[in-house]
Amino acid sequence: MKQMGKYAVVLLAGFALGAGVIQGLHAQAGKAPGYAIAEVEVTDPPLYQAYLAKAIDSLKPYNARIIVRAKPDMKEGAPVQGNVVITSFDSLADAEKWYGTPPYKDLVAERQKSSKSRFYIVEGVPQQLLARG
Repeated sequence: MKQMGKYAVVLLAGFALGAGVIQGLHAQAGKAPGYAIAEVEVTDPPLYQAYLAKAIDSLKPYNARIIVRAKPDMKEGAPVQGNVVITSFDSLADAEKWYGTPPYKDLVAERQKSSKSRFYIVEGVPQQLLARG
């Protein structure tokens, strides 16, 4: 009988652990990414290259990555002068924190001196919603 009690406790602990893991995965899957989007026309290439190296380094603590850096193939609207750069973050909060704190906060003036740009941060769609279509 004592052995049955031990099995019951182990079984209940396994169910509780499994339920916690599943709940965590569901919460993570529902998290919306954040994106920093810039339209950049470089006006001072050497200064912009110096800025870019430092800006890329500033992304590392946020697990962020540049996912697009190209001249767009315009289909509608006014043409973009230069390139579009899209940087992906795990969340909108991470993107906002990156932009508003050093070292990136201190680099904004360098970007503005070396280019004409428009810069904005947006919240993406949670991946689970994309999978549903």
